[in-house]
Formats: sequence, C-alpha cells, structure tokens
Amino acid sequence: MKTSRTFLAVLAAALLAACGGGLSGTYEGEAGTLTFDGSKVDLKTMASTVEMDYSTDGDKILLKMPQGSVVLTRNADGSIDTPWGPMKKKN
Repeated sequence: MKTSRTFLAVLAAALLAACGGGLSGTYEGEAGTLTFDGSKVDLKTMASTVEMDYSTDGDKILLKMPQGSVVLTRNADGSIDTPWGPMKKKN
C-alpha cells in the first residue's frame, strides 16, 4: 500500500513538472496579441509582429526582446498583465 502511494505521488509530481511552465495559445488585449508556441512567442501590434524567446518562473513570464527583457505576470484567472495592458486567453 505504501509503495502504491509513493508511486502515485512521484507520478503526479512528474506530470505536473511536464505540464508546468510553458504557455500555449493566443492572449488578446486592446493593444495587440501574444501567441505562445513552444519556446517562442509572437507579439503582434497594429504596427508589427515580433518573434522572441520566452521563459517562465512561477507566475512570471520573461520575454526576451531585441531591445531587452520584459517581465509579464500570469494571474490566477489565467490572464496576463503586460506593459501594453491586460491580456486574456482567446477561446
């Protein structure tokens, strides 16, 4: 019985680690969109689209832009706070 519980705990931790961190899909706001795909994200505004790398650390999302890095915050409701205003996941 103890072995089964230990196995289930390890399996649950591994699944959470595999699923955590990365983002996927498109987030929309008044100023544009962020589309996450793998380790890349596209920032699209009225004027342009910029592809960049990103990483996550807890609720923080680090966009690695050509001009420097920008830190975004992922909220409990799934939305993202950005310098361009809040963005919500597109359905």
